[in-house]
Amino acid sequence: MAGKFLGMVMTPLDVQVEGLDAVMDRIAATGATAISTGRAVAREAASGAGHRAPPLDIDGYARVFDRPVWGKRELMLESFTVDRPNMAMYDSTPYKPGWRDLPPGIDAETPDRIVEDARRRGWEVYVGASPLAVPGPAPDDQMRWPDGSAPDPARRVARQGCPSAPDVRAYAVARVLDTVRAAAPVDGVCLDWLEYTTYLLEDHFACVGPHSLRHAEELGYDAGRIARDVTALWDWLHRLDGAALEHAVAVSAGPSRLVDLLLRHPGWHDFLSFKRDVVRGLYAEIRSALDEHGYGDVKLVANGWAPPFNRSSGMDYAALSTTVQVVRPKMYTFHWSAMPRWYGETLLNWNPDLGEGAVIKAVKRCFDLPDDNDTPTLADYHIPGPDEEHPVHARTFRDRVQEVARQVDGRCPVMPLAHGYRPAAQWKRKLAILRDCDIEGLWVQRYCYLSDEKLGILGDVWR
Repeated sequence: MAGKFLGMVMTPLDVQVEGLDAVMDRIAATGATAISTGRAVAREAASGAGHRAPPLDIDGYARVFDRPVWGKRELMLESFTVDRPNMAMYDSTPYKPGWRDLPPGIDAETPDRIVEDARRRGWEVYVGASPLAVPGPAPDDQMRWPDGSAPDPARRVARQGCPSAPDVRAYAVARVLDTVRAAAPVDGVCLDWLEYTTYLLEDHFACVGPHSLRHAEELGYDAGRIARDVTALWDWLHRLDGAALEHAVAVSAGPSRLVDLLLRHPGWHDFLSFKRDVVRGLYAEIRSALDEHGYGDVKLVANGWAPPFNRSSGMDYAALSTTVQVVRPKMYTFHWSAMPRWYGETLLNWNPDLGEGAVIKAVKRCFDLPDDNDTPTLADYHIPGPDEEHPVHARTFRDRVQEVARQVDGRCPVMPLAHGYRPAAQWKRKLAILRDCDIEGLWVQRYCYLSDEKLGILGDVWR
């Protein structure tokens, strides 16, 4: 594996807390030759203000940083972007990025000093963006479930607008351009959540709102058939009994049954294909906009759900591989650890007479979330604490990364995004598995979740 690329995701907050030389020297010791960073600085928030760091991601109350932030492993932060947005770039959309003047005492030069230091070391520098996170989406621009309702903001990890809504798409393109403009020169821009998320069972049904159905017709799909078959599955999942649950597991395990289902309900297959086309089209728009504005040398990097979830998220790596320059399937088992409960709670809420254990086993089978728990309960599945082992089988990393590599088939580099939030022993096993996959490199998410021990493991395994 000698020569495989290694990059580290870090933030200006890391440098604010630990100092520039300390952070960059620790990253260098791992063998990394690239960083992805942001353009925001932070301070601890007053009581009742700010956002939790690290984020809860629905209910991850035990989730904390490995590296304390001003002596705390969890805290409330206020963030401030150091670059004033170029509002002219947002003329084609009613959505505008927020801006607040930096308060006294915060070093606005921190992001630039990080970049200067990285360049001095000969590293590549990337910047990140989540362009579908529009500020205050209008009701018509929100995601919609088949029953017409919008997602509950308290149960959203990625608070995206509908990617078929013209104003949301225009904001996404402008946001990427503005981010690259402010950070330039950069080697690449890494886009997160530019897909339909699948954290919750309901997410698989987004989006069938008016913008999506209109967009489907424009792309040549039968929007009425999509709406009918997606709604039919939604309704079926609301009236499950034990036999229906067993049938769902049988369909997931039997290719012939799955083909038969899709033949009888082609609108669902159309829906998955439509989401693929929406995501691919938006990436193509962003790539064209970067080229037209003089950023043709800036790599477009796609973060995305790993298989099998990427088929429903629209992140079709094979389709994207000729548009983006790098794909980064996310290996985030702290989310996978909680998803059997998140999905199971929804099914039990819809169908209170189902058995808890049967529901969880069905979810694990249908969504390829294997573990060794033969008598599962909802309480077994949650975002782990920092020293809790994640229940997901280690082979899952290899299987999912190798599937992405097969989909891409050499058309662009595959560089998984490996999250460091896990116990050190599991971190070592995870890295060893990824090291031996058919990939061109690895990105690590992120510095604040890596103790000195885990940084040392990264350097030992990857080099």
